[in-house]
Amino acid sequence: MEDQKLVQRCLEGDKQSLEKLIASVQGLIFNLSVRFLYNKMDAEDATQEILLKLVTNLSKYDGRSKFTTWAYRVATNYLISQKQTKIEGVLTSFDVYAADLQYFKMPTDYNLPDKALLEKEVKTSCTLAMLQCLNREQRTAFILGSTLKINSKVGAEIMGGTPENFRKRLEQARSVLGSFLNSNCGVYNPKNSCRCSKRINTALACGRIDKANLSFTTHVDLYNDEMEELSSLSGIYHNHGTFQSTGDLIAHLHQMISTKKILSDN
Repeated sequence: MEDQKLVQRCLEGDKQSLEKLIASVQGLIFNLSVRFLYNKMDAEDATQEILLKLVTNLSKYDGRSKFTTWAYRVATNYLISQKQTKIEGVLTSFDVYAADLQYFKMPTDYNLPDKALLEKEVKTSCTLAMLQCLNREQRTAFILGSTLKINSKVGAEIMGGTPENFRKRLEQARSVLGSFLNSNCGVYNPKNSCRCSKRINTALACGRIDKANLSFTTHVDLYNDEMEELSSLSGIYHNHGTFQSTGDLIAHLHQMISTKKILSDN
């Protein structure tokens, strides 16, 4: 198995193999982390910690699953076990978030030339914030199953338990998210008044987006800009695309992975 061969070369002290292995999962872990944590800087910190856990526990990889599956398992265990985040402390339920959407409204629309860019920032921020209203197990199942398109068998390997339990968590997450969107989101259900473009001024006034330092839009390769894709739950979350970390995590890890010390500690 190619994964095992690469891991074995890493354990033997091959620095290039170790960097190759880390590069193969760095983006996957960051995309999982940013969706799970919402905050991009927190996601970059978490990604680095998870990569360190992978490096220091390479000898525990037994090759019974793909390396990416094992990496996701290490990552989800780390993320689920972390202390409550700031946004989790604010968005304690979908009812709280619904009230927030109703309360924070500005009387005027935003009409400057960068409106389309900021609208994407608001949309991505809003839909990722919704995930924080899910409990952590449901959130993980939704990210893995709906956003990253991991099947229930592999999802069960990552989260532990059975494929049936994974599917149950996923369906629960889809159900509550779909219900919230249907009742509040004007893109998902045109009968609702809320629109991303109409919340730009509110987001700017509250400091939820910073024009000089956008959290998502400048670091995401959108698969499709067509708003028609947003008419479904799947479309809303797939429209995010692939998030890119701004930091060179391999460079940060290089001092540690360039020696045999880490690997010899296993």
